[in-house]
Amino acid sequence: MNGLIPLSAVALSAAMLIPLSAQAAVNDPTSIPTGESAVRVLSTLTIADQTDVSSDRKDHDWANAADGKHTAYNTRDLVLDRDLSGTTHKANGRVATGTLDPEPYTGGAIHFVQGKVNKTEGGSASATDGGIQIDHVVAYAEAYNSGLKDRTEEQRDAYYTDPDVLLAVQAQANNAKKDADAAGWMPSWDAFRCDYAALQIGIKAKYSLTVDQKEHDALASTLAQCPAQEVVSTSQVKSLAADLKSGGSTGGGQSKTYSVDDLKPIRFTATPRKGDYRSDELDFDADTVVHVDGTSLPEGWTVRENGTVGATSAAGPDGRRVSPLEYDTDVRVLAPDGTVVKTYRLHSTPFLDTSMTVAGAAASDGKATIPRAAFDGLSASDLAVTGAPSIEGVTVEPSAADNADGTKTARILFVRNDVVIWSLKTVVSAEAPKYSADDLKGLTFTVGGNPWDGNDLADPSALTWSGLPDGWTVADSTRDGIRMLAFTAPDGTVVRTVRVGTVHDADKPKADKTTDKTADSASAATASKPLVSTGVAIAGAVVGIVLLAAIGIALAMASRRR
Repeated sequence: MNGLIPLSAVALSAAMLIPLSAQAAVNDPTSIPTGESAVRVLSTLTIADQTDVSSDRKDHDWANAADGKHTAYNTRDLVLDRDLSGTTHKANGRVATGTLDPEPYTGGAIHFVQGKVNKTEGGSASATDGGIQIDHVVAYAEAYNSGLKDRTEEQRDAYYTDPDVLLAVQAQANNAKKDADAAGWMPSWDAFRCDYAALQIGIKAKYSLTVDQKEHDALASTLAQCPAQEVVSTSQVKSLAADLKSGGSTGGGQSKTYSVDDLKPIRFTATPRKGDYRSDELDFDADTVVHVDGTSLPEGWTVRENGTVGATSAAGPDGRRVSPLEYDTDVRVLAPDGTVVKTYRLHSTPFLDTSMTVAGAAASDGKATIPRAAFDGLSASDLAVTGAPSIEGVTVEPSAADNADGTKTARILFVRNDVVIWSLKTVVSAEAPKYSADDLKGLTFTVGGNPWDGNDLADPSALTWSGLPDGWTVADSTRDGIRMLAFTAPDGTVVRTVRVGTVHDADKPKADKTTDKTADSASAATASKPLVSTGVAIAGAVVGIVLLAAIGIALAMASRRR
């Protein structure tokens, strides 16, 4: 991060964002404020977080009979007639052929033929567009989520078919743009970018639409290259594009002498993940802001860089703020006369190639499988990272937690100033056992040199064993007279345990169990018989003695009476 210039696009253009007094041209929602300073009109737009819901675009279509003469002629034809040169028409009024030169998004040329595929000049695979699509400069979904959704259906339908919003462009470029705002997409033709930003600003002003912060900053950054840029309308694009292609400029944007062809030797100090010198947005594998190597530029050319750090913030599961660390550099390449000829947005996510290892095993797709022994004892100390950049003030917080499904979650947080700037998460599973009791068939037990029959031992320490396979281990422990032997496979799996010192039927031969039970039952029955007969004999004798004594007493009393 050393050398990073914390200058955002907002700060870059702050000096130019002079509040605009109430002007009918800006506040009137029925007109584009053409001729007004694009920088000043931008300052009047409301900055607000944008919703993200599905629009009702499918409910709208081009307006028919737009020329008042032909029922087949619609809004698409009206825009084609306006933006193309040399158009011809079919009998039903539809535009049949024409030339879009220059095409405003790429600077190329497209020869349009209705119903013909035109892949060679950037057309899509569809034969219905002839290589040209009608683009909503502020995409309908973007407008819908910036305020249009709160309008009536009639107002949304009016926006969909408003020529002020529509522009004939290359089909391939329009498909790449999709629903992106200015922060997500810009024309590849650099010369047209200032006009494109001015078009976006004018449309948003006409319909009182909002801009989010990133969108605002992207528009401001573009206008910083052409501070004199005025708001333009789509009806002006044809002549503006033609002037740009012939070497003219708009808003102090492009030079009449220099072009991107002069930048072929340009090099970067980090290897891009994608793109080359012609790309407008490059992702770099770098730990700091990427820099253009000025020594590779032609003599007299200079580079101006403005770096920003940060990303969208959100609340994490533990309540801490989460803000992934990203570096953005706005690089402008200036010709010897000071004209900005090329602008790059260089992007770097320093932790993107950081990965986690769990107990020495590399995590892949957020998962890792480790040996059972390592799994059972998994702790934060078993987690490590590879490829992590060294950034001052960043601490690493590893943790491991049990899951209800028997897996564990390993997590590593990278924290700076109590903000989580990056995190790694891996679900950890235990490897399936590779060993079983079959691997211990050769294991034998002896007591005093004789085979052990599984019976209890008065002296558990007398038990010995042999035949343990290589790589296996035994955990031998004795507690309260009970000896425990745990036979462990090389992967740490305990395959068999043996306990001696108390009765353990599981360790006795099955044949002995039946015999022992029968003997025990028989002994119990035999022992009970003498006890029962002896008790009966004693009771009978006592009764007899009592009867004899009673008879004797009765006879004595009778003789006295006589």
